[in-house]
Amino acid sequence: MSKASKLIERLEAETGQRIDSNDGDNLTMAGLLGAISRLMGKSPSSYRARDDVAAGLLIKHQMSPEYEREQESKKMMAELLASGLSPDDVKGLMG
Repeated sequence: MSKASKLIERLEAETGQRIDSNDGDNLTMAGLLGAISRLMGKSPSSYRARDDVAAGLLIKHQMSPEYEREQESKKMMAELLASGLSPDDVKGLMG
């Protein structure tokens, strides 16, 4: 039995629900992703089984290209401000 299968079985035992990865339900899949990250110790220890959907949605967001672009934009803004430009100067550069 694979590690993923064992994690899914453990999640099913914890929640008392059967998980079908083929059901296409985004919330179920987000919950599964959150549960796997929790069981692997990749989520903050404060997360509990009831938080798995929220944790999974957050993880999915952090894996998205939009999140990466947002982080790059924030880093660029911080570098511009650290170089001595004012917020008005930065706005002027961006049009």
